[in-house]
Amino acid sequence: MSAAPLRLFVVLLAALILVGVGSAGMAQTGPASEASGKVQAGEEGFRVVSGDGAFALRLRGDLYADARFLPGTTEPAGADRFFLRRARPRLQGRVYDRFAFSIRSDFGVGGPEIDDAFVEARFAPALRLRIGRFNVPVGLEVLASSTGLMHVERGFPSGLVPERDVGVMLAGDAGTGRLQYALGLFNGVPGATEPGDDVDDAKEVAGRMFAVPFAGTNKVWEGLGVGLAGTVGTVTGTGATPALTGLRTTGRQSIFGYRDGVRADGRRWRVAPQARFYAGPVELLGEYTVTTETARRGSGKEPLTHRAWQASAAVVLTGEDAREGEVVPDDPFGAERGTGAIELGGRVHGVTFDDEAFPAFAAPTAASGATAWGLTLSWYPNTMVRFMLGMERTGFEAPGAAPARDAETLLLTRMQISF
Repeated sequence: MSAAPLRLFVVLLAALILVGVGSAGMAQTGPASEASGKVQAGEEGFRVVSGDGAFALRLRGDLYADARFLPGTTEPAGADRFFLRRARPRLQGRVYDRFAFSIRSDFGVGGPEIDDAFVEARFAPALRLRIGRFNVPVGLEVLASSTGLMHVERGFPSGLVPERDVGVMLAGDAGTGRLQYALGLFNGVPGATEPGDDVDDAKEVAGRMFAVPFAGTNKVWEGLGVGLAGTVGTVTGTGATPALTGLRTTGRQSIFGYRDGVRADGRRWRVAPQARFYAGPVELLGEYTVTTETARRGSGKEPLTHRAWQASAAVVLTGEDAREGEVVPDDPFGAERGTGAIELGGRVHGVTFDDEAFPAFAAPTAASGATAWGLTLSWYPNTMVRFMLGMERTGFEAPGAAPARDAETLLLTRMQISF
């Protein structure tokens, strides 16, 4: 394990502690304390803020401990396991009010790595400039915080769009937050479930428009949001980094991949219509994603189109509002022994892969499609802690007349703390 991200985090944490101690000391000096700033600790984490609010340093973190079991399913050794899904310390800051930064490492599955690292200039609510590594503005569920997902893992559409990449982006809100836009230029990476590096000089354009037409109206449709996102670019993969999309089940087992020697070579584009709705204790989410990429194997070359969709719903059984990204219990369990909040969610999602991928381009074990359904029960003792228990059943389709793989049954649990 590389020690570089750990050293970085230790240095940042030490700096925060030193600044905090210094601010605390200044807070004890008397009348100048308000001008000097203050140290804060609470549900939103730990931070140091200047007296005028123009400078701030905030320490945040996520820790998810998971257990995954595939009863009655024939899978590779190690598929049933306990593991740290995410272990992500984050340092965020603001300087001179209009400039911000975020640095987040991840020591969970696939780590250690730098998850996010970007600088942002905030000229106005309708105009923000960001450069660095961050979420590509495409998938609705990808852009949502992992702490507030309806289910333990994201659905199939999220696997066909990029997750994080290095680039530059303009974004903002217009119409008192009713219209959100983002437009960026990125190195270009394959789907979220596939690792990828910049393999050529070509770049990828990503854009998103998302409308919340009834925001601020206090009507039943206030929580409705609809949007359209997509990417377009050209990519030329290599033998070591094919730069092609693959997909895994919620249980992290492969559904689709390409043969050895197949690589990206040509235009790649994605289109992702999306919608979500919040009304009291009810939350609804829908996504449809189309990805077209050009694959090459030897002298053969073919544009291949893959499609994925999902429909999810959840209801907070204890009656609290299903807010975006969090549920705030009316009767929290912590210092006081309340009941917390309980949420039940259900999902159906599916994916189909281009028939032209078989058999020349797709791996021999690849399925031509999959459909899954599942339920998730969540308990929120308070706003920082969450327990999840999920079950999902995935059925597979085989190309041509080949026999289909056995269905996968997944049991997945998580305990998470986030601040």
